[in-house]
Amino acid sequence: MTDFKICGLAICGVVLCTIFKSIKNEFSLFIRLGISVIVMLFSFSLFLPIITYIEEITRGTIAYSYIPLLIKILGISIILQLTIDVAKNAGEDAIATKVALFGKAQILILTMPLITSLFDMCKEMLK
Repeated sequence: MTDFKICGLAICGVVLCTIFKSIKNEFSLFIRLGISVIVMLFSFSLFLPIITYIEEITRGTIAYSYIPLLIKILGISIILQLTIDVAKNAGEDAIATKVALFGKAQILILTMPLITSLFDMCKEMLK
């Protein structure tokens, strides 16, 4: 049932954006942003069972300690994608490109401990 609600909300948002684009273009941007945030919040609720399942199957392994890091990276990537899409819809491609670069750098910094531990494991295997 939630699928139909989200699709209906998205279609209503598209119709409202189309109507307001001809009347007042600024309102169209806010409608797009609002619909995007609502859909994103519903999407987050879908990730909870997946994250719980991943925690269950990795419990007791070395990968379990990296679950919070992976969740943080997932959250950052979703928020960044939403920001990039909003910037592109507003016609600000240059800002969208800079946000994408910032996000890639931030994710790279967050994954450095994971990369370091992978290299350490490789060193141990080669000994």
